[in-house]
Amino acid sequence: MDDLSSKQFLFIVGAPRSGTTWLFEMLSEHPSVVSLKKELTLFSSYLAAPAKRFEDEVQRYEKHNWRQGLSLLYDRADFERGMRSIVNDVYSRVLDLKPQATHILDKHPGYAQHLLLMDRLVPNCRFIHIIRDGREVAVSMMRAKRTMNFGAGEVKGAATDWATHVRAAMQTGKKLGADRYHEVRYEDLMSGTSEHLEEIFRFAGLPVEHEQVNAIASENQASKKLVSRGDPSLKALRNVPGGIWKNKLALEERYLLDRYVGDLLCELGYAEQGWWALGPLDKLSMAMYPFRVRMRRTYRSLLQIWRQPIASRIS
Repeated sequence: MDDLSSKQFLFIVGAPRSGTTWLFEMLSEHPSVVSLKKELTLFSSYLAAPAKRFEDEVQRYEKHNWRQGLSLLYDRADFERGMRSIVNDVYSRVLDLKPQATHILDKHPGYAQHLLLMDRLVPNCRFIHIIRDGREVAVSMMRAKRTMNFGAGEVKGAATDWATHVRAAMQTGKKLGADRYHEVRYEDLMSGTSEHLEEIFRFAGLPVEHEQVNAIASENQASKKLVSRGDPSLKALRNVPGGIWKNKLALEERYLLDRYVGDLLCELGYAEQGWWALGPLDKLSMAMYPFRVRMRRTYRSLLQIWRQPIASRIS
């Protein structure tokens, strides 16, 4: 990173549908920041897999005298030096868009799972992790799948995607410390955009001018910028606490989401135990849910056996 050693790198991370693009656009408007204003996916798409493959080869060689792959010619330092040269070239091209910039900004939800790799390849970079209520994220993911063929299309996939991204970023962020890792809640950014944007600028080491921050926040108000392509009807519910998940998640979806990620929702303060039941009848209705699931599975299994040719059933 010799050519870029004087620049501060900023990376926005977070689960898909959590507001990463919205925050990215606001930070990109700071005059000291340069960004491509598109997702490069450099670490998640191009570097994470080769880095993992190389490390696997090194460990196999050390344990089993593995004789295959680039680990025969390169040690870890050599290989990472090669990856750093790729990183240097990519962001040098970004910097060419605004050579006077002091900060280079990039973002992609997938980066949340690769903070350790990014930390090794871009020393002293800073991470801004935006976290959103997983119930709203699940709704947005499922709607996006139906209309744009993007993301998970059912509760389990949407919930686990959210939890995987959030937990990965939080765990690594704790190791990096407060001077390298900063969390902001989507809901807080919605209700106090100027205040929290100013805090993020300070964390990033960017000059802060109140008029400038207010202008960026005003131009990027959620009411102007946040229109879900997955489901435009979500916009009207965004300012109502719990409005999205209460209106868009069916009882069974709420129940399942709680089983998959209820612990993380409670840990983050988004929910309390039993949140999925909006009334006493909901708990009564779901009391027999496990039994109904087992019965459906049994029925499907029997139906599948019945549809098989007689010869295969006998054998």
